[in-house]
Amino acid sequence: MNIVLVEDLPALRETFARMVEAMPGHRLVAAFPTAEEAIKGLRPGMADLLVVDLDLPGQGGIEFIRWLQDSPLQVPAVVWTIHDGREAVYAALKAGAVGYLAKGAKVHEFHAALDGIAEGGAPMSPRIARRLVEDLLNPVAPLPPAEDLSMREREVIRAVARGETHKEIAIALGISPLTVRSHLKHIYKKLHAIGRSQALRRAREMGLILGS
Repeated sequence: MNIVLVEDLPALRETFARMVEAMPGHRLVAAFPTAEEAIKGLRPGMADLLVVDLDLPGQGGIEFIRWLQDSPLQVPAVVWTIHDGREAVYAALKAGAVGYLAKGAKVHEFHAALDGIAEGGAPMSPRIARRLVEDLLNPVAPLPPAEDLSMREREVIRAVARGETHKEIAIALGISPLTVRSHLKHIYKKLHAIGRSQALRRAREMGLILGS
């Protein structure tokens, strides 16, 4: 199986490469740091599987997986991420991901997942599978679906997650503090969030920002 990875962190690309190298019959043929570079570099027949992080700079992993469904590549995609919130899991599966793997999974679980894909399966890390089962057994009233954030709105919410003030965000992005507040207002509305904490939590669950 020829695999392509889309992951922005060099250390994790190296870790992934080592795990794949330890598997007979599997080969990492390319690794891209962003969705945009993957879109430019992918070719039909290049890969049997794409492994995609969710929190990518620029176009996010979910948007990239959604793009794949309408592309001529016809390559299945599996998520490889630290995010295990139900929002992120369901969003990825709805976008077209055929599996969802946690970056903290043990090596043998990772190998079993890739083998399962080769056999036509749809692998889930154990803790992700448990969460889905719990949701089925104990359903909670879902929040309204969040709307996609614009590129600038993603930059703003990620800056907020880093603890930057409105003034610092404005200087970094070359906009006014008033415009920052306007972006945040739209972000809260799109994420159906009441205030900063809930917006950050929903953004993390959707895989838009890193952190627990």
